[in-house]
Amino acid sequence: MGRQTLLLPVEWTPDGWFRIPDGQLPEKPFHVALSSAAGPKFELNDAFSNGSLNPQWKFFGEYNPVRFNLCDKGITIEGKGNSPANCSPLLCMPLNHNYKVQVELDITGNAVGGLVLFYNQQASSGILADSCNILSNIRGWQFVTEAGKINRHVSLRLKKSNQVVDMYYSLDGNNWIKTENSLEVSGFNHNILSGFMALRIGLAAMGEGSVTFRNFVYEGD
Repeated sequence: MGRQTLLLPVEWTPDGWFRIPDGQLPEKPFHVALSSAAGPKFELNDAFSNGSLNPQWKFFGEYNPVRFNLCDKGITIEGKGNSPANCSPLLCMPLNHNYKVQVELDITGNAVGGLVLFYNQQASSGILADSCNILSNIRGWQFVTEAGKINRHVSLRLKKSNQVVDMYYSLDGNNWIKTENSLEVSGFNHNILSGFMALRIGLAAMGEGSVTFRNFVYEGD
């Protein structure tokens, strides 16, 4: 959503100039043969086991190496702020319009962890967890949606389909419970909100304490 990119083939002339090939019209598709020597497919899945952040990740607004630690097949992030908007979430760009994403969380202290969709500080939403409750954040409105369901450990999932996002949580990583909250995100784009941003997936750590994220799994549709 937002500004679109148009690609056309280019060929070089004998005298060193480039041009669009004859008969190639921008309003018509063209086919390009894929090389059999193509490299491995880029994936967003991350077990956080490399000892350093994989290249798809970037903290919003700041990079503070003291705030996070990679160890024991997970990334531990110290809490900051009290909502996805002001916690400088760790973000990555989805590869598809429709997708399903999930991550496992361990909560320490009075922290709140979350799996969110983040455009900017004024437009973000997602599913969160504290030491015992499942919370929702809908465009800044943050509230408990499932009380007393967990004990500092949970897996969270977001499923985005045709601009509608459903939220799930799981106690064992296998059986998923859908919450009553969903959201519509077609307006989370530059044409509506400006800023030349994009709707990204975020890992959010808020409050007093820390959140350890493990087994980040992304499945595109």
